[in-house]
Amino acid sequence: MSDTKILKESGETEEFDRKKLHRSLLNSGVKPEDADKLIDKVSSTIKPPYTTRKVFRAAKKYMRNYDMACTMRYSLKQALYALGPSGYPFEKYIADVLKHDGYKTQVGQFVKGACVTHEVDVVARRDDSCYVIECKFHHNRKTISDVKTALYVHARFLDIKKIGDTCPNGNHILKGMLVTNTRFSSQAIKYAECVGLETMGWKYPSKHSLEQTIEHGKTYPVTILHAVTRQVARALIDNGIVLASEIHGMDARGLARATGLKQDLAQRLISQAASLCI
Repeated sequence: MSDTKILKESGETEEFDRKKLHRSLLNSGVKPEDADKLIDKVSSTIKPPYTTRKVFRAAKKYMRNYDMACTMRYSLKQALYALGPSGYPFEKYIADVLKHDGYKTQVGQFVKGACVTHEVDVVARRDDSCYVIECKFHHNRKTISDVKTALYVHARFLDIKKIGDTCPNGNHILKGMLVTNTRFSSQAIKYAECVGLETMGWKYPSKHSLEQTIEHGKTYPVTILHAVTRQVARALIDNGIVLASEIHGMDARGLARATGLKQDLAQRLISQAASLCI
């Protein structure tokens, strides 16, 4: 597949990058020598027209025979989309990711601004900082968070900040943040950097992107587990279980009782979560 054009989900095309796929496999836990073999299989299997989705599906197919945990980690981006269709599970998920990172978090808080009162998706406090966070969940893989979103989020933050430079009910320094499960447009990044709005999304920023934060803390969403269907995800999320690590360590009877799932399914979920979290 060298010198082959790949159609991306955004509609753009790019040259097939073997090194990029190799990095993705390594980040999923695949050994370097096995990654090369997997890429050779993918290259010899898929047929034109070549798309990133075809590459992903082919790689995932061969990885299933390699290692379950690696396959699930490789599916992280799709697992984040599966938190939808509404944005609330994503808000709860981001709050739990930050909580695992040492923040004290609250979801769906009403914060008074100088002009109006705002419903803030997540309020996160740690050390001397307090973040008012807007979470933008996109179910469509082609949708990005553009400059209009960054403008809107920063305008809300400025209205809240007019009341004071510290967090409501505390003395933490107030900061704004925009988090998304997809990418940011170049203009959104440029504007956010200019006004000091912190951002976190897919592949951005380079050292603290969303997927890096998740992988570092092993704070994978429950939707990453193979045994989780849409109905199972709803049963788990409706009962406040958003992180796979929350399932790890539970007993099957207790999980089944809490969620209404069958005990054998609960046991599969626990086993799969354990493979990711150990």
